[in-house]
Amino acid sequence: MPLLKNTKLKLSELEHQSNLITNDVGDFIFMNNKNLKRFQIDTLEDLETEWLKQAGIGCADRDTFFYNAHQFKKALRNSPQKKLNYLIIVPTLRCNLRCAYCQVSRADEKAKGYDWTPEIIDKFVEYVDQHAADNVKIEFQGGEPSLRLDIVLEIVERVKRVKSLASFVICTNLSKLSPDLLSLLKRNDFTISSSLDGPPKIHQENRTISDTETNKFYDNLDLILDQFGPTKISLLPTISDYKSITDIIDFFFEKKLSDIFLRPVNFQGFARKKFADISQGATDWLKVYFNALDYIAEKNQLGGHQLIEAGLSIHLNRIFKPQSHNYVDLRNPNFLGKDYLVVDYDGKFYPTDEARMLSRIGLVDLEIGNIFEGLNEQKIDLLNSRSSNAGDPACKECSFQPFCGVDNIDNISRYGTIDVQTLNSHYCITHMGIFKYIFNKLSSRNENFGNMASLCLTGQKGVSAIFGGHHFD
Repeated sequence: MPLLKNTKLKLSELEHQSNLITNDVGDFIFMNNKNLKRFQIDTLEDLETEWLKQAGIGCADRDTFFYNAHQFKKALRNSPQKKLNYLIIVPTLRCNLRCAYCQVSRADEKAKGYDWTPEIIDKFVEYVDQHAADNVKIEFQGGEPSLRLDIVLEIVERVKRVKSLASFVICTNLSKLSPDLLSLLKRNDFTISSSLDGPPKIHQENRTISDTETNKFYDNLDLILDQFGPTKISLLPTISDYKSITDIIDFFFEKKLSDIFLRPVNFQGFARKKFADISQGATDWLKVYFNALDYIAEKNQLGGHQLIEAGLSIHLNRIFKPQSHNYVDLRNPNFLGKDYLVVDYDGKFYPTDEARMLSRIGLVDLEIGNIFEGLNEQKIDLLNSRSSNAGDPACKECSFQPFCGVDNIDNISRYGTIDVQTLNSHYCITHMGIFKYIFNKLSSRNENFGNMASLCLTGQKGVSAIFGGHHFD
């Protein structure tokens, strides 16, 4: 790869004889081969050099506007969340389904000893009161949390007394819609999340198994959409058969859902055995994923209903919004056990939901404390020993470093260690591929993609002005 004299600048070759140049805070430009050569040998005209400086690709004297803007962006990019603002809690590990790709190693619906006790509830509310941000979000996971809706109701009521701005989401399989759950959904601070694998045939194969359970699921889904609208519910497909991905997308369009998060089977829980190949094959997934993104973009161009792809939206926000740190799998630095915690059915703390899954199947113990004794800071410090990509030799040479992140839990899951060869890791191959896809589309001024990217970033169709001012050609 050609070198640039300014070591803060990184260069990547793109398609159609275009090149991407980024700096350490995520400013970027596209430059054709002819201008790149002129840039490398310092034969640009003064006006061109000034344009590059305004674009962030140039040296700025200390205490000038451009220097201060650069420092401000650096602070936005690298400032981690300091307050506990997201909690995943597992009031029960029991579940009434046996999904093919289950990632959390659920317990049987009638099993004993897998529910929160009154003591755990009391200590949890106390912990939230003492440590959480005022606007903390609490996600009820499982198992199937609706099996213990009494605990859900108690947590909502008691947490709101100590954190009036708190909000809640329940992750449920929609097998039951009790009056209490429907009552919760009427609240402005309460939403629902569920899995939707597309048309009934696919969903039944993966999740509901019987015609009766499948019909019940879709009846309950339609009831929620009719009564509360698509913004009340988040629906996530898991792609276990790549050949079905367009059918799944078509179904989301048909249901007029606002977004879809295309994801392959996760390499966790029971799924790591049954779907070992598909959950490890990053390159194969990316080919399918990029074709799916192009398909969504083409359908959006037809007019009518518009669909956002959530994974693309996350990556675009990392590029265009330096303060975008909310997606825990893609941020830098990514300190574990700080702003995001999981409290399991037995009161144990985990840094992420994936860490809980790994511990549950006995692969590695990633518990970082418990609700009664607090956090194990020594273990957290060990997990955070490589929490930034700033010191990684491969990342330091990568144009996508300012936008990318670190996921030590994923590395532990796949390789048994956080000390991995970055460029060969599933994480790097996946995210580098997605960023390169995005920048190739932006560089070529692809209209379909520009409209979809604008929809992801602004909620509005039409190529946004945010994409302007990046082409030096």
